[in-house]
Amino acid sequence: MIQSLFTRLVLLTTAVLLIFATGAGVMLDGFLSKLAYEQLIEELESKAKIAEEVIQREGVSQSLVKRLADAAGARVTVVAKDGAVIADSKYDAEKMENHAGRPELILAAKGEGGYSERVSPTLGEEMLYVAIPSDPMLRLSVGLDYVKDALWQVRKRIFLAALPAVLLSLALAYAIFRSLSRRFDAMRQFTLRLSAKDYSAELLPRGKDEMSDLERGLVSLRDELKGQMETLDAESRRLRWLVDGLPDGVLVFDADGRCKVSNNYAVELLRLSPEEMQGLTAPQLFRNPEIAAGVEEQLGENDDDHESFRVNWPEPAREIEVHFRPVPDEEGKRGVLVVLRDITKEAHLERVRSDFISNMAHEVRTPLTAIRGAAETLLDNAMSDTKMAPRFLDTIRRHTIRLENILSDISELSRIEGRGTPVSVISFDARAPVEEVAALFRADAQNRGIALTVDLPDRALTLVSDEEKIDSILINLVQNALRYTPEGGSVKMAVEEGAGGVKYTVSDTGIGIPEGALPRVTERFYRVDPGRSRAQGGTGLGLAIVNHLVTVLDGRLSIKSREGEGTTVSVELPSEVV
Repeated sequence: MIQSLFTRLVLLTTAVLLIFATGAGVMLDGFLSKLAYEQLIEELESKAKIAEEVIQREGVSQSLVKRLADAAGARVTVVAKDGAVIADSKYDAEKMENHAGRPELILAAKGEGGYSERVSPTLGEEMLYVAIPSDPMLRLSVGLDYVKDALWQVRKRIFLAALPAVLLSLALAYAIFRSLSRRFDAMRQFTLRLSAKDYSAELLPRGKDEMSDLERGLVSLRDELKGQMETLDAESRRLRWLVDGLPDGVLVFDADGRCKVSNNYAVELLRLSPEEMQGLTAPQLFRNPEIAAGVEEQLGENDDDHESFRVNWPEPAREIEVHFRPVPDEEGKRGVLVVLRDITKEAHLERVRSDFISNMAHEVRTPLTAIRGAAETLLDNAMSDTKMAPRFLDTIRRHTIRLENILSDISELSRIEGRGTPVSVISFDARAPVEEVAALFRADAQNRGIALTVDLPDRALTLVSDEEKIDSILINLVQNALRYTPEGGSVKMAVEEGAGGVKYTVSDTGIGIPEGALPRVTERFYRVDPGRSRAQGGTGLGLAIVNHLVTVLDGRLSIKSREGEGTTVSVELPSEVV
């Protein structure tokens, strides 16, 4: 894009001059071409009439026609009224076709002078034909190449003559526009400095033209703005202590309970402009009556210098910790400083931690209870029961394995959710993790009576990512698929080239997931059917681990399922992890 005004003016002027010069050249060229052709036609008609007199006097013969052609410098053809060629200066007349259909001869046969321009079928070159009415008819023709060469020479001379005038016009326009551009640029720089509050900028008006009036107007505007800003700066000194970039919302109320100062975060929370907030009371500003009451209480004879409590903020939905502290206002009277601290993230982390501990205790308690019950039964003389003892020992073994799986998944989830989770990036074939994981679970799938298949592209798909984490993703997905697919079902692993990377897919024909449960399946310890999941050996952490690993690898997780038909989980990863 051409931004410079000077450049646009010069280009516009150049374009106008070129259009004008081109138009004038085209018109002149047309005039000269027409003039040249008219003169050539007149010359050929004149020569044809002279040749006619000679032919009338001496009679038509091939030798005479050739002498006339040499004298006229043109091809001469004698044609009868019916179009038959009687004689031609270049070709044997007997071998030439009938010329009755030639345009110039049609006109000559009507008693008019005729001419036409075309490519000669006989000679194969562009020719100008001129015929005069006579009996027999006489036609002279010449090639147009030399005419065009002559016109080209004229065009070159006209161009060379016009070029200095065009260049001189461009140079003059350049000088004028350069002068104007410099003045415009000076005004632009002046206004930019004013917008940056630099009121020391100078602009010198020149002359008495319109641009000088504009320059004087800008100087006057600078002086007016300078005075106004000095006034505003004096007023803003009273609020200089307020740091507008604080992460907490800050409001100051005077002794009358009216808002005098607010910062950006307070404006965001209250969804009012600073001008709208100015002068409003606490009940007018806050929807929460506790905050309004706190302001009123601090303005009264309250011996407590500090008070705080938590409230749920409606819009935007946040949890806010409100602090009150008395401060003197401009007149030295008791005012109130209100600080609104957003503790949404901290409160969320507290709830997550509490939920996690509660879920973990519940998940661990179940296998421990089973292990304890089995152990106590064995201690109560069940060891001697050869039928019951193995059953209780198997219960202990199964629940010990379950407890081990829970602790292992918790440890893995804690590790990948920890800050600074390392990513070991290498370049590898994206098909390799699918083949390795398929080989790992093939025996388990056969024991369960499930068909485990893979769908791999023929060519290698290069991926620059963490191969170990991709293995973990696929292992968790295949474990889930095998766990919730009944005997006779199938599990399919696939990898393909995706938009901007690679797409892994694990699909099964299992029991599926209800539509309402899909948004929650990546939560820790979440199970669609807790009893069924425990029976299958699930911990409720597999998809949570997958979700976090995909996030670490800058990927996208997609889960589609239809209850009773199966589930498809897709993981799209970028071709290169930064």
